[in-house]
Amino acid sequence: MWLLLVHLTQAKVFLDVEETLALLERGAALVDARIAATWRDGHLPGSGPVSWLDLRQGLLRNGWLTRDEDRLEAAFESAGVRDDAPVVVVGEAREGWGEEGRIFWTLEVLGHEDAHILDGGLGAWKRSGRDLTQTPRPGGGSFTPRWQAARQADTERVERARSSGDATLWDTRTREEFAGATPAGEARGGHIPGARSLWWKDLIDEQGELLPREDLSGMLEAAGIRDDQPVITLCSGGVRAGFAYAVLRELGYKQPMNYDGS
Repeated sequence: MWLLLVHLTQAKVFLDVEETLALLERGAALVDARIAATWRDGHLPGSGPVSWLDLRQGLLRNGWLTRDEDRLEAAFESAGVRDDAPVVVVGEAREGWGEEGRIFWTLEVLGHEDAHILDGGLGAWKRSGRDLTQTPRPGGGSFTPRWQAARQADTERVERARSSGDATLWDTRTREEFAGATPAGEARGGHIPGARSLWWKDLIDEQGELLPREDLSGMLEAAGIRDDQPVITLCSGGVRAGFAYAVLRELGYKQPMNYDGS
């Protein structure tokens, strides 16, 4: 029975509060995907911060994940992540930019096989009647990155998908950005030719919780995002796309990838 429970839990990406508590009883690590300053204002008890901004190759608009494995190892160990225990990532859901999805994707790129996301984020935790804390969390993790290149798309892979159609390109930005708007002052607007448009926030309800599975499948199908070939998610820096990647993993898509450079 215990083995069956573990298997089912590992196959599910988005967990509700009760499922998260069950994993915490098994020794799961809690990773807060917000920046450290926001984490210090109030966080789930036992959580540690890991921001995607601190794991980039460079600054400014660069969304590429660093290849410095020592840096990645240290960041996740400081939040208590271990190779042999589950991880639940917490974010701000609808109030954020999908940072929890980006950190979930990062853990999968680094070979962690038991990562999850708290569905609805901090809001769901507070709605369940549980409090936040400002108590620091000690480290104590033991994590060994094992790079999984198949979960990351580079520019060459995206260009091949664009020209050959051997993968679906899913643009997770707003419809306005897809049509050419540059709200963050991008050098140019528009989208990659052939990309499909579906805003990542259309995947969640007003409380930031994932829509029912059948609704998600219908939306993806209507947008031309198929489950019979690889799907490459993209945005402007691989964060919103990271959340979309996590949704594809939840739905059992065979080979999703995140174009983190985007």
